[in-house]
Amino acid sequence: MLDALVPFVDGLEQEVAAGRSLTEAWGDAAQIAVRAAADTAALSPKVGRARPLAERSVGTPDAGATSLAMCVVEVGDVLADRKAGQGSAGQSGAGQARAGHGSGEQE
Repeated sequence: MLDALVPFVDGLEQEVAAGRSLTEAWGDAAQIAVRAAADTAALSPKVGRARPLAERSVGTPDAGATSLAMCVVEVGDVLADRKAGQGSAGQSGAGQARAGHGSGEQE
């Protein structure tokens, strides 16, 4: 995860320091995280669960880094939608329906 998180945080800090809005900075930093996650495919694991399969792991991006990159991209999409005014109105009904579904409440 750190292989994507550190470049994401560094990129976000640089973009915000340069005066970009949080939404713009997040989007750019998320793309940095995506590239960093993809770059892990060239690495051979030294620790963790993938270590015993080190040679076979080369060529496959790290799952944790990829997952983190996907998460920050999705958060960026939510921020962009909210900034555009689409987030709260378009999704609140679906969110309420999911929250109430299977909750044991009588209708």
